[in-house]
Amino acid sequence: MSFAKNIATGLAASALLVSTAALADYPEKPIKIMVGFSAGGGTDTTARGFSSYMHEAPSMNGLPAYIVNLPGASGQKAAKAVLDEDADGHTLYMINIGTFIAGELAKGDERPYHIPDDFVNLGCASQLVTSLQVHSSNPAGTMEEFIANAKASGKEITWGTSGAATMHATIGHIFFDTHGIAHKKVPFKGGSKARAALVSQSVEAVFGGVNTVVGFEADIKALASAGAERDPMAPDLATFKEQGTDGIDFTGLMCLFAKKGVPEEVMTDVGAAIAHVAEIEGYKKFMKGNDLAAFYTDSATATAAQGTMFDVMGPVVAEIIKNQ
Repeated sequence: MSFAKNIATGLAASALLVSTAALADYPEKPIKIMVGFSAGGGTDTTARGFSSYMHEAPSMNGLPAYIVNLPGASGQKAAKAVLDEDADGHTLYMINIGTFIAGELAKGDERPYHIPDDFVNLGCASQLVTSLQVHSSNPAGTMEEFIANAKASGKEITWGTSGAATMHATIGHIFFDTHGIAHKKVPFKGGSKARAALVSQSVEAVFGGVNTVVGFEADIKALASAGAERDPMAPDLATFKEQGTDGIDFTGLMCLFAKKGVPEEVMTDVGAAIAHVAEIEGYKKFMKGNDLAAFYTDSATATAAQGTMFDVMGPVVAEIIKNQ
């Protein structure tokens, strides 16, 4: 073979390699799902359940997903880590939209990112519902009794939550401020740590996910849940509104986010994977066992809900900041 023919053959092979790389299907390697809270809370539990089945979705090429916990700043530390990665869809972020938005709003002009500009919502596979929780030894059996006892005590109520600027924290502030109860918030790096503080009675109450009570019923009781309707996973638990408190009807869709700029293929494939996993019986059983719902919300619907949440939570968080 002549030198010229060798060159031509080499160039053709190189072109084939480049072409193959360019046409490679997503994903090309395991998917990393960042979680901004410690293990054991609602976000981490959902992410672990979801990641266990993500590889079964036809759009994922049989490649697995794995969780990286990076707690801090109410989830913002993990979110910023996602923005430091390439926008190729191999690093995703799971969080409920209520907490994601509350964290951004709490930073005001110093916000590290703006969700609509920097992230794309790929779809959701569950939701997080906030509840008011107390230790089982607390004499209050309802939210009304808790309010009455707190006011009668005349003392500052110390309460825990999964982060300084989460959906749970926002609802907690609204609750205490609405009822004129002196209070002190103690933020933790995740719902499981807030739960541990309540079990040890280091705090008097916790605003956390309904799901975090599961397995700890001997030590913790939930008095009420946020949301316009009762949590389908806790149908016997009355809402705040049913117990006389309006304006605390936030629920947070639990969604997967990618860095803005990901290819359309990624959005389509991950969206299809979310829809697929939400229908897997094993995933449904896992979620039900942790008092979490399993359902699919598409990207467009989730993004619209995200916009509504910004409108609803914006004035609330601004008022909290002003009064601090």
